[in-house]
Amino acid sequence: MRLLSFLLVVLFAAPAAAAGFDDIDVDRLNAIEPARRQARFNQVVRELVMAATPAPNHAVAALGLYELEAGIETRLAFIHTGAAAGEATSAWQDLVEDGDPAPVYFSPGLVLRKGLPYGFEVGGRANWILMTRQFVISGYGRAVPFGGWSKVPDVSIQWGYTGYVGNAQLQLGVFDLDVTIGYGFKVPGTALKRAVTISPFGGYSFLLADASPGQVDVDLVGPVSGDADRAGPGVNPLDYRFHRIVLGVDIGGGGASFRVGGDVNFPRAGAITAAVNVAVTGTI
Repeated sequence: MRLLSFLLVVLFAAPAAAAGFDDIDVDRLNAIEPARRQARFNQVVRELVMAATPAPNHAVAALGLYELEAGIETRLAFIHTGAAAGEATSAWQDLVEDGDPAPVYFSPGLVLRKGLPYGFEVGGRANWILMTRQFVISGYGRAVPFGGWSKVPDVSIQWGYTGYVGNAQLQLGVFDLDVTIGYGFKVPGTALKRAVTISPFGGYSFLLADASPGQVDVDLVGPVSGDADRAGPGVNPLDYRFHRIVLGVDIGGGGASFRVGGDVNFPRAGAITAAVNVAVTGTI
């Protein structure tokens, strides 16, 4: 219990005292030479997609038909805000409001899941990007076709959408497809303690992003997308299709769960981005 309390303080309260992530201000690109504007925009979009898009972070087994789960979570991602060799500034420094971006993305929020018949499930998240005016809203559907078979692991297929909201200068959305596998190991309880289920899980995610400048006028900066039909001139759609590996563990008992997971994101262009997710939930 003391360890759990310590983790909650560190991961949910401590970020409030840290430097904010800072709002993205696309209009600041007007201050740099036109030939570099699109590349700066592209890098920030790619890293924001990997940092902000939530990863599956719960046991693979589906909730029952009459179960509803709610809780709090936080996502922490490590972005690349330093200037490259030979560069006076980085893409993040050129696009955030005060020119001084935080290297860590913090996003606390609320999570909700509802069980449906035949191993289906729906869920959603609402996360605030710490110390900004922006939010991340996500929704998904999930199917666990062979759930409940105690002799084999659970496998789920999840599809969802994440939107970046609250910033008129940047329109950003991400579609994701996730395949996860996991198994629950029950630790028997005693007369004084409830049984606990430890459920490790892992999987693969495919992300497809779509972004464009919003209510702002910046020459030579156009839309980017993993969809070839929506990508602007000179944009390679493959640069906005991301691959992600997810690992984590769900520890639950008595209707409550503590979860910790990590994901590593692999873009075709740019640096790898890693993130950590922590959540505490309860079943209603």
